[in-house]
Amino acid sequence: MWAIIGTVFTGAIISYFEIPQLFKNKCWREISVFILLLLVGMTLSILLIKDVTIPNPLDWITKFYNPFTSFMERILS
Repeated sequence: MWAIIGTVFTGAIISYFEIPQLFKNKCWREISVFILLLLVGMTLSILLIKDVTIPNPLDWITKFYNPFTSFMERILS
């Protein structure tokens, strides 16, 4: 529980120091990307704290290319 509170608190502190400068410069796209990436990072951190299994993107790539790989192995062997 304390780790999750610490993660959210850290995200709030980072936002406190970064977002006012972006508002001052009227960088609206950068603000939206910053918030999106911060939320994704905090969500992944909280999921890791809760011991939720997060799939590896390399597994998805392997499943996608596996039929092509087996086809090429049959042709080349």
